Amino acid sequence: MTYRLELDPDRLVAEIRGADGRLWFRLRLLASLDTMDGPDETLGVPVVSRQGGRIEVRCASSRWLERTTVLDCHEDRLELRTTVRGTGTLLGAHLLGGHRPPGGFLPSGSALRTVFSPNPDHPSRILRPAAEPVVLGVVGDGAEPGVGRWLFAPAPWCIAVTRDDGEWAALGLVAPIAAQTFTTMHYTGGTDGFSIRLDYEGHTRVDGEFDTPALTVQFGHPDPPAALRAHRDLLVERGLAPSARTDLPEHWRQPMFCGWGAQHHLALRTGGSTKDFATQAHYDGFLGHLARHGVVPGTVVVDDKWAERYATSRPDEAKWPDLAGWIADRHARGQRVLLWWKAWDPDGAPAEACVRLPDGTPVALDPEHPLGRRTVVDAVEHMIGALDADGLKVDFLARTPSGTALRHAGPSWGAALLHRLLGLVYETAKRLKPDALIVTHTPNPAFTDVTDMIRLNDIRMLDAIDPAGPVVPHMRYRHSVVAASCPGMPVDSDGWCLPDRAEWAAYLRVQPSLGVPALYYATHVDLSGEPLRPADLAEVARVWAEYRRAHGLRTLDGARSAS
Repeated sequence: MTYRLELDPDRLVAEIRGADGRLWFRLRLLASLDTMDGPDETLGVPVVSRQGGRIEVRCASSRWLERTTVLDCHEDRLELRTTVRGTGTLLGAHLLGGHRPPGGFLPSGSALRTVFSPNPDHPSRILRPAAEPVVLGVVGDGAEPGVGRWLFAPAPWCIAVTRDDGEWAALGLVAPIAAQTFTTMHYTGGTDGFSIRLDYEGHTRVDGEFDTPALTVQFGHPDPPAALRAHRDLLVERGLAPSARTDLPEHWRQPMFCGWGAQHHLALRTGGSTKDFATQAHYDGFLGHLARHGVVPGTVVVDDKWAERYATSRPDEAKWPDLAGWIADRHARGQRVLLWWKAWDPDGAPAEACVRLPDGTPVALDPEHPLGRRTVVDAVEHMIGALDADGLKVDFLARTPSGTALRHAGPSWGAALLHRLLGLVYETAKRLKPDALIVTHTPNPAFTDVTDMIRLNDIRMLDAIDPAGPVVPHMRYRHSVVAASCPGMPVDSDGWCLPDRAEWAAYLRVQPSLGVPALYYATHVDLSGEPLRPADLAEVARVWAEYRRAHGLRTLDGARSAS
C-alpha cells in the first residue's frame, strides 16, 4: 500500500502515514449532517467495527435515527462515505469532522503544509498554506467582496494537498451529478487540522436513507495536475463522468474574436456602459478594422448586450437591425457566429418560470419548472434556429441560485440544478445543429456532457482587492486544471482583460499552447488605452496563421497566411 493506517477507536481517528512512516492525516471518522431543525450531534458511545480493509462507525444522532460512517481502504486510496436513516431537510454536511458533545466540533488532524485549489479565486496566488480555506462551488460574484470565486463554476470537486515533500494527494468527492444537490464544497483548513463541508441550503429532503458523496484520498502523485487527473479517472471508471471526446468539428478550433474588450475600450473612452456598444455597427467596425490588417477570425462572438431581454434572447433591434442577416453575411464569409447567453437571468421571463423569494420576486430561471423549461428552450431555439447562430458562449454560471428561503419547482439544487439548466441548453442546441458549439466555464468532469469547450474566463479580476497578478503563469495554471480534469476538451483561451499592450502581446504568443486563440480587442487595449499598432495586428495575423497551419485548419479569405 502507499500508506499505513492505525485506528484509535476511542477518539474515532484513523492515523494515516505514508510508506515512509511520515504522518499525513489523523482522519476523524465522524460526520454531521445538519438539518434545518438544528445540528447533528453524535450521542453516546459509537460502535466501531473493523473487517479487512473496511472500518465502520455507527453513531447515535441527535437528528437522525442512525448515522454510519464507513472508511474503505484500497491499495492507492481511502474512500469514506456517511449514511443517515430518518427524516429531515439537509442544511449542510460535515465530513471528516463532526459535532460530539461535550467536545464541540471535532475536525480531522493533518500534517499538510500546502494546498492547491482548482478554483482561480486569487489574482496572483496558485498555492496556499494548508491552514487557509478553499471554496469550490457554483456560487460566486466578482463584484462582491470575499466571494470572487466565479471564474470556474464549478471547478472539479477536488483539491490537491501535500506535506511539501514532493508527493501530492487528491482530496475529492465522488457522486452522480443528480446527487450533487449542494452549492459549495468547503475545505475548512485550520491549525494542524481540517474538515470538509457541503452546503445543501435546505433544498435536499431526506425521507428514509441518504448517502453523502464519497470522499476519496488518492495518494502518490508528483504534482497537482496529476492528482486532479487521478480524481477524474476515478470518476470515469465509476461511470460518473464521460470519456474524452475525439470527434471535434474543424471550425471549433478556429481563432476567435469576441467584442467585449473592444466594447469596453469605447465605454472607458466615452463614459458609457460597455453593454451599449454591443451593436451591429460597432461589430462591423471592429471586424472591418481587423480584416484590413489581415486578421480574420474563424469564429465571432457577439457579447453582452445584444439581446433586448436576457431570458427571451430576442435581438435589441435598435442595436441589431438585422442580426439574422448579419449572421448570414458572416456565414457567406466562411465565419461562424456565437451569441453570448447569460445563464439564470430572469429578465423578461414570467415570475412563475423562476426560482423565487418567498414574496414571489424572481431571482433565476428554474429549469425544472415547465414554464421555465419552455422559456429556456424557446430562447435557444430562437438563437440557434431563427437567427442561425452557430453556438453559444454561456456566462454567469456562478449566479446559480443560493439561499434557504428560495422556492423552486423540482428536487435539484446547487450543482445538480446548474447541470439541468446546461443540459436543457445543450440538448436544444444539438437538436437544431449537431455541430453547434457550446462554450462554458465548467471544468468539472461531470459537466463535460453539457459543454463542448471550456473558457479560461476573465484574465484580470477587476473587483479583487488587488487585481494585479502575473498573466501568463495564472492562465497556464487555469489551463492545467482544465487539461487534467477534462482531457481532450477544447479550451477557449480568453483574452480579456489585459493591463497593457506588453502583457497583451506576451499572452498572444502563449495562447496557441493553451487552446484556441481569442482576441478581445480591435483598435486599443482597454485598460491602458494604448493603440494596437499595425505591427501588433500583424503579429496577431502571424500567430493565428501559424496556429492554423499547426492544427491543419483552413485559412479564411483575407487572413494573412503563414510565411
